[in-house]
Amino acid sequence: MNDGSGFIAAVLRELAASTAVILAAWGALGGATNALTTKMRLRDALRHILLGGLIAAGMGSLSMAVIAAWLGLRPDAIPAGGPAGSAAYLVGVFGPAFIEVVHARLRAAKGRKDD
Repeated sequence: MNDGSGFIAAVLRELAASTAVILAAWGALGGATNALTTKMRLRDALRHILLGGLIAAGMGSLSMAVIAAWLGLRPDAIPAGGPAGSAAYLVGVFGPAFIEVVHARLRAAKGRKDD
């Protein structure tokens, strides 16, 4: 009788090898770096970690193209990114901060004050 443990193990193996999960992990580490280098409350740190992971996973391989353009690298540097872990890390570091700046500017344009 099969209890499904083989199926669950196969799903976990595929999930661990998923590119999106790997990029999300690197992005979350980048968000954690951002949170550790800027003193913030635990709630804000968790938000940066979650945002870093979500942004890095959502951007996927586009993150290497964005980083290459941002740093002024030649276009042939994009394939050299390999699994794009370093780009996902940088996106995780700077992505949440970029979103916060845009959000603050939108609030200022509406005339609302931050808490």
